[in-house]
Amino acid sequence: MDSISLKKYIYEKEKIEFVLKQIGCTNIEYHATQDYYSCANYNGDNKTAVNIRNNKYLNVRNWTRQKEFDNNADIITLVEYNLTKSFKFAMKYLHKILGLQYSLPQKHIEKDNVKSADPLEIFKKVSYTKNNAIADIQLISENTLDNYAPMLHIDWLREGIMPWTREKFGLSYSHKHRRVIIPIRYWLTGELIGVNMRTTIQNHEEIGIPKYMLNSSYQKSLNLYGLFENYDCIQKEGYVVIVESEKSVLKRDSLQDSTLVALSGHTISDEQVRILIGLNVDIIVALDNDILLEEVAKICDKFVGIRNVYYIHDKWELLKEKDSPVDVDNKTYQFLFENKVKYRGH
Repeated sequence: MDSISLKKYIYEKEKIEFVLKQIGCTNIEYHATQDYYSCANYNGDNKTAVNIRNNKYLNVRNWTRQKEFDNNADIITLVEYNLTKSFKFAMKYLHKILGLQYSLPQKHIEKDNVKSADPLEIFKKVSYTKNNAIADIQLISENTLDNYAPMLHIDWLREGIMPWTREKFGLSYSHKHRRVIIPIRYWLTGELIGVNMRTTIQNHEEIGIPKYMLNSSYQKSLNLYGLFENYDCIQKEGYVVIVESEKSVLKRDSLQDSTLVALSGHTISDEQVRILIGLNVDIIVALDNDILLEEVAKICDKFVGIRNVYYIHDKWELLKEKDSPVDVDNKTYQFLFENKVKYRGH
């Protein structure tokens, strides 16, 4: 198993406590209300020094060993630290104690890659400091959503958003504000970091009502809407489709297509690029029809030579000026998708 599959296995088989005991952690306790484990380091006496999230990512915070544990740490990092060994050794050790067969992951290389990827290219193209992004994420209490009715607005149902999508993404409705409530979850952990409220009032622009109301603490440049919910499908299919709006993600999910993520706009940040590259899948850019090809190319340039990158271009003029290629009927979208263009750089 690779690290992602291994962590998912540990979570689903409820082996977190078992692993912690095996690597010498003490005072292990599960906190049901907040769904995490706490324990002491193998060489420490602080009973709550280590926190492990009870999810498929198994994120770890080690409050008394912060020099060794950055904000990207997980249970594999903890095994590395406790056994004072390498990542490879930690992976082999976890496979052994869990009774799993360990083999080195094989890299799949596409024959039509533009060029062999430079292992350092990701760092050349994406300016990123390990802790600069996650430290800025501000969480929102889940209780915030209790103020809204867990229901699907009739207008959105008519547009093709189905009840199973409403449930998957946690859509709600505010009768007071007459707005659809779109919870936004951090792509890595699923924690609530944003709430977007879309008006259902007709002709809202003419009477000065904003279409969207987004909480001020949400920093969209550090996240991708829908990635937390669609991650497994994206990995299974081997590609991710980048769109502008949250609603596009929801519409395609209702058509049993869970490969989309939204930028929440038509520009892309360095952090969003880093996240997408880290998925290790093909990249497909599907921005609205009014975005110039020069702007699409700027986004594609971020990935070329690192990942296979494509873009959807409506040269047949099937879309209206401001249409999104994923908001049209399924037949038209499938045609555009099948005729996507592989980007090879300038």
